[in-house]
Amino acid sequence: MQSRTDRTNSALRPLALAQGLLSRADGSAQFTFGNVAVLASVTGPAEVRIRDELVDRATLEINVRPLRGHGGPPLRAAEATLSQLLTPLVLLHLYPRALVQLSLQTVSLPSTTFSKPFSTDPALAPPEDVKGKGRAVPLPRGTGAGAAEKAARINAAMLALVDAGVQCRGMLVAVAVAILPAPGASDDDDEQELRLDPSQEEEVESLSTHVFAFSFGQGVGGTEGTCVGVDSVGTFSEDQLFDAQDLAQSAAQTVLAFIRRSVETKYGVAGAPPPAQIKPRAGDAMEEEAEEEASEDEEDDDRVMIDA
Repeated sequence: MQSRTDRTNSALRPLALAQGLLSRADGSAQFTFGNVAVLASVTGPAEVRIRDELVDRATLEINVRPLRGHGGPPLRAAEATLSQLLTPLVLLHLYPRALVQLSLQTVSLPSTTFSKPFSTDPALAPPEDVKGKGRAVPLPRGTGAGAAEKAARINAAMLALVDAGVQCRGMLVAVAVAILPAPGASDDDDEQELRLDPSQEEEVESLSTHVFAFSFGQGVGGTEGTCVGVDSVGTFSEDQLFDAQDLAQSAAQTVLAFIRRSVETKYGVAGAPPPAQIKPRAGDAMEEEAEEEASEDEEDDDRVMIDA
């Protein structure tokens, strides 16, 4: 079993955030976990087609595009998941009869797609790995997006909305956690460990992967964050799920702090704004000069009277 040498099990990979990358979009952002990067763009509020028009709120349209080829059911499922997470946070009622279009695309290699041999022939299927007590655990085929890629999608989508100026109730932050057998454990041993922000190799070898989404903000999670979404794949116990959630919640707070610093750097928010400088109009300037000349004349008259 592969062990980490560059970071601990509770450490994140290097994070990267860039906003305003696309000139023809109202807002854009690229979020990166290590070597997994997702680019998101927002267009709108804009005119909406009559059939999609909503009288009391805006229509949120989400499109997830593959790096190459055509999308399928996994991408449609990803769009539905993002819609369920973002709709409660975005203040759509402020933009009635409008369209807010969100597009996402993975700009790095997919996390686990086709990392294992895949075939529809049962005779060519990967063998099953027996893990103690006669439990057969099939090896992952890697036919969908990995956990880190899913978490990067959520973060990029949220930050693109922020860059576009779309008003929201709070911030949405996602983090991935994987459960792997402990290094050196035998086949009859049930020892397992949690690994935060798993790499591609760790996701392939994991027993289960989990993506946790937390909302932060006044009334929607505060500073601690509230878990609003969980996407789990694999075999795990209830205690393992709660342990993974606790690890992800502390990591989400770290990611949120990084996002705040990045946004402040982009927009130059380092403190209170300087006081406004009001320039006098031309007429006001002439009146001030006349008043100053009149006051100087009065002072001269007083001096003359005193000298006399």
